[in-house]
Amino acid sequence: MTMTLYWQTARDAQTVHALVEESDRAAALRTGTPAPHRRTAATRHLVEQGSVRLGTVDGLPVATVSVGAMPSFDADAGRLPYSRTPWYMQRLAVRPGFPDPFLGLRAIRHAIERATAAGADALRAEANPDLSDVLALLTTLGFVRHATRDTAPRRTWLQLPIPRGTGPEGGPR
Repeated sequence: MTMTLYWQTARDAQTVHALVEESDRAAALRTGTPAPHRRTAATRHLVEQGSVRLGTVDGLPVATVSVGAMPSFDADAGRLPYSRTPWYMQRLAVRPGFPDPFLGLRAIRHAIERATAAGADALRAEANPDLSDVLALLTTLGFVRHATRDTAPRRTWLQLPIPRGTGPEGGPR
């Protein structure tokens, strides 16, 4: 069975929000931690500004990630190294139980590709340190952990350096 994943800019905040909440509930069950509270208004704002990417297979929403130049958190809180043109990744979510075990990987790679094509020199992320599988995936892809806050809500800040000369189509920027 071939599953072709198509990426598009999300237009329906309700669809995105439902997928994020479904993914959060599954992660909470998997880790025994509470699911984060997600604000519908924040999802709507991200969709309206065109930052949300939605991955579909045969028209079914299966993955989403928000990626763009607007900071999604305070980089100073995460003690992230200087970046001239950082991009930010947030709200990574995948449909629980979907038969493609690499959906999360594919969503992160899509975010990296978008940031690289836009000329970013770093992709930054803030993650829940209780989601060890997500952190392992991010660090395997080259993200470097810079700080973790152990008070509620627990957070880990990561940054992926994007090498110079990896602009659109792999050519120089």
